[in-house]
Amino acid sequence: MQSASVGEIQKNFARVLKRLEGGEQIVVTKRGKPVAIIAPLRPARQVEWPDFYAEAIDLKGIPVSQILRKDREERI
Repeated sequence: MQSASVGEIQKNFARVLKRLEGGEQIVVTKRGKPVAIIAPLRPARQVEWPDFYAEAIDLKGIPVSQILRKDREERI
């Protein structure tokens, strides 16, 4: 368990939040004495992302980039 002073927490609140999101508990100190514990609401969990590449659909036909390029060349 890490500790941080009130001033450090005020100056680096975004970093403190990231540490809390990672599941870490932080002891808050005031003038070197512990006064509180900040703890995350729930333990850190691993996010399971779907396999987007396995679910991708193969499209047939002319790529959009080629259609746009041809259209732009015709206007010039």
